[in-house]
Amino acid sequence: MSRLLALSCLGLLATACAPRRPAEGAPTEPRPDVVLEGARLRTFEGEKLVVSGSARTVNYRRAGGEVQAQEVVMRLPPGEGAEGSPLPMAGDTVITAPNMDGSLASRQWVGRGGVVVRTGDGMVARTPRLTYDATTQRAHGEEGVTVQGPDYQMRADRFVLSAPDETFTFEGAVETVLGGATQ
Repeated sequence: MSRLLALSCLGLLATACAPRRPAEGAPTEPRPDVVLEGARLRTFEGEKLVVSGSARTVNYRRAGGEVQAQEVVMRLPPGEGAEGSPLPMAGDTVITAPNMDGSLASRQWVGRGGVVVRTGDGMVARTPRLTYDATTQRAHGEEGVTVQGPDYQMRADRFVLSAPDETFTFEGAVETVLGGATQ
């Protein structure tokens, strides 16, 4: 009797330890190869720091170099400013995103879930989704953007941000209110 009980317990234990199969119709996303908690991120071009930041969690898959991160904060140092502009921005441009998906191979990432861009000069832009290309150091969005500055507010359908020359281009329907903007 004790042998039968022992075999029954071993059978239950083996069943409990067997890998679970996803429910039919459920997405089967591969598990990440590496999971980092409280990650600090830095990107260099030679000796020059071009992006730094942090993320609460980073999931990395070696096959394809895919990255998924949550609670991301990215800092872009001031650029040189556009030709003919007075001076570069007063400080870093900071981009925050609840979620970020990217590829180390393409050097592109997409922030989503309510992305906020803050410049050193006091501009705050909000957009549902932002795509950043590290190769060109340009970001763009196609889902609308609202912007608040020290003395203006605006809304646009699309935008492009160029970090090296610190230019912003707003496209589509653009509405601007000058003076007395509230934060």
